[in-house]
Amino acid sequence: MIAIRALKCATLLLAAVVCISAGGSSFVFAADSRPREGAMERPAHLRLLSGPNGGQWFTAGERLAPILTRNLVPTTSRIGGGVANIAAVDKRLGDLGFTLTCFLGAGQSGEAEYQSLIAENIALMANIYPQVFYFLLRKDVAAKHGITDVASLIKQRMPLRFASLRPGTASEFLLSMVLKYGYGTDFAKLREQGWSIEFNNYAETADNFVEGKLDCFAYSAGTEVPLILTMEKHTEVVVLPIEQSVLDLLEKKFKTRTYTIMPGQYTSITTPVATLGDFTCIIIRRDLPDDFVFAITKTLWENKDSMVEAVKDFQALSPKSAMPPGFDLHPGARKFWSSVK
Repeated sequence: MIAIRALKCATLLLAAVVCISAGGSSFVFAADSRPREGAMERPAHLRLLSGPNGGQWFTAGERLAPILTRNLVPTTSRIGGGVANIAAVDKRLGDLGFTLTCFLGAGQSGEAEYQSLIAENIALMANIYPQVFYFLLRKDVAAKHGITDVASLIKQRMPLRFASLRPGTASEFLLSMVLKYGYGTDFAKLREQGWSIEFNNYAETADNFVEGKLDCFAYSAGTEVPLILTMEKHTEVVVLPIEQSVLDLLEKKFKTRTYTIMPGQYTSITTPVATLGDFTCIIIRRDLPDDFVFAITKTLWENKDSMVEAVKDFQALSPKSAMPPGFDLHPGARKFWSSVK
């Protein structure tokens, strides 16, 4: 009997080896990255992916991680980016992170270049606050060349010194989207027009803008950005509008929206400026237990005031806007937001 059992074990082991060899690395990856629903476990440590150093997501991550540590499990905040965070959470290299809701919309758009944004293991935890795309131009450059909107900026064939944030960030992704689908151009074509284009972080790019080393800085942020307020104290800035036809096209294709910057939000804004709008959101691993995601979402909501102290735009967080239609919300998060009166 013992010999028979041993023979059966050896046969099963041999079959397993054959299967793994035939399936290659994809078999191992699938087993590691897509656990069965019944195998989900509450992790002993959470990895929160934020954004580039100096930005609002970085600041929000630095505030949220200690809150989750005190109330749930030890949590660390790690620098990330809007696009990179999607891939990292999907592959279980992070547990939750900040991104833009329209990235999920881009994954649903059918465009081949955005297929990488289709992720099986992520779900929305909450829409947080409106995200705004800014085309900041030095006022002296705008006046000299008659630049009044993004369309007239794009037409410039001159040595324009242009900057955005690094590839993998929400800003660079949205900028590429606006250029390609809104204006039929890209970085290579703009360089052929004489533009010099660089990618850097918030602080260094803002410093270069103020010092006159840059003409235009295009990036995505919240509705009241301390960095822009600081820049306005040192140099004259123009915030360029995006034409409504472009905004309508992007909304239809990628589920973005129009955001209007009103006078008073910044000293340089004297008339309403229409630009690309979206929402900062938090995505989370779909394979985390529902009760655990419920607890994470509840902790975020109960500590909203603390988050507002760090990033004022968190004031916009509400059960009404937390669950956008047309997007897949984690069942645990949906249960919590539905319970809030």
